[in-house]
Amino acid sequence: MTDERFTDTIEKKLALVTPTLRDIEIGGNQTYLRELQMLLRQHLESLVVLFERNPGLDAATADLYAAAAALVNDCTAASQPLARKRRLLKEAHARFQERISTAQPNGRRVCAAWRQSELFLAA
Repeated sequence: MTDERFTDTIEKKLALVTPTLRDIEIGGNQTYLRELQMLLRQHLESLVVLFERNPGLDAATADLYAAAAALVNDCTAASQPLARKRRLLKEAHARFQERISTAQPNGRRVCAAWRQSELFLAA
């Protein structure tokens, strides 16, 4: 019974990531995009602590956040073609989904605050 609830929690948190990424990809004004970026960070932080430490998952999570942050930060600067930024975000999301599907859930739910601070340094 506990495993089912834990799995449901993981699935619910995963379900929040995709719409947030889609909204970032669609774009909007800078304030709205920054709010979406912070929301994505919160979703990823709350999700990654539910899994055992996995360097592949950590890297995929950091890449996904960095790709989203680049899209948000460069939206007004137009420093790269928009199509390229969107493609990088989609590729990072695919890698994240692949890594999270093979990650081992952390049944103990031990706080991993060190992961939260390190994963998002690049962006």
